[in-house]
Order: sequence, then C-alpha cells, then structure tokens
Amino acid sequence: MAEEGDVDEADVFLAFAQGPSPPRGPVRRALDKAFFIFLALFLTLLMLEAAYKLLWLLLWAKLGDWLLGTPQKEEELEL
Repeated sequence: MAEEGDVDEADVFLAFAQGPSPPRGPVRRALDKAFFIFLALFLTLLMLEAAYKLLWLLLWAKLGDWLLGTPQKEEELEL
C-alpha cells in the first residue's frame, strides 16, 4: 500500500526518458536572433538615455554655478 506523496519508479523513469528536445527550425532561430538583437538595442538605448540625462544634469549644475557667479547676475540678485 502506497502512502500519499510516494512516487512510483516508473513515473520517475517516464519523466526523464523523453530525451532532448528536437532542434529548433530555421524560422524560430531567426526569430530568436531578431528578438535578442532588438533586446540588446533597446537596453542600449535605455542606458544611453539614462547617461545623457545624468550628464545633462551634471553639466547644468556646473554651468548654473558659473552663471550665477557673473557680476550681472549678482547685481540682479542684490536688487
């Protein structure tokens, strides 16, 4: 009498006896390649956009300090 949760040896054998999956066809391989190229380009664009925004903010932080340091701006701030 088998208890609940016991697994028969034949069931385990059948689970692993299916063998490797057949090779993918040329259309599927082409679709896989196109998807990975799209994914790489998309992630590259996201990284470039993030770097651009960060560098733009850093540039304006430096230029903003320089612009506020001009005599004309200092006079306007004093008024």
